[in-house]
Amino acid sequence: MRQKLSFLIIMGLLITAAGCRQPLAPEYYGFQDLQVGQGGGQTVLSSTLKFYNPNPFSLQLKRAELDVSINGKHAGHSLLDSTIFIPQKDTFFVPVSMNLDLKAIFSNALAVLLNQEATISLDGRVRIKRGAVTFSRPFHYDGKQDLKSLLPAGSGF
Repeated sequence: MRQKLSFLIIMGLLITAAGCRQPLAPEYYGFQDLQVGQGGGQTVLSSTLKFYNPNPFSLQLKRAELDVSINGKHAGHSLLDSTIFIPQKDTFFVPVSMNLDLKAIFSNALAVLLNQEATISLDGRVRIKRGAVTFSRPFHYDGKQDLKSLLPAGSGF
């Protein structure tokens, strides 16, 4: 009887652990609504990042912290400390805002203008919640961004 009870407890723990596997990381789809402005004497970049949740369950984004690099040079840091609902197998949007490191951006300016594209790197961690369980996951993205797509039509760039 005791062995059966031990076996049932171990099986229950294994089934529970298998059901609580960590979610897959969201897939980065790009950004939109890029705005540059002034705030507190610093240059502030604001945008909305678009992601896709590949998981068959909804999640909550509790915190996101990321560093942004342009052509390998650090350009800024962003911290989001609010809750965002993430629907299952669907896209979702995350607003970000960060103070820009203008020295790093200007050191890349000539290369960016000549190529009319830049390599954008995002590195950070996100804290996501599924039910009562919270997970911390690393986040990384590298990709080329066409500068013409960021400028208004007819800007002559």
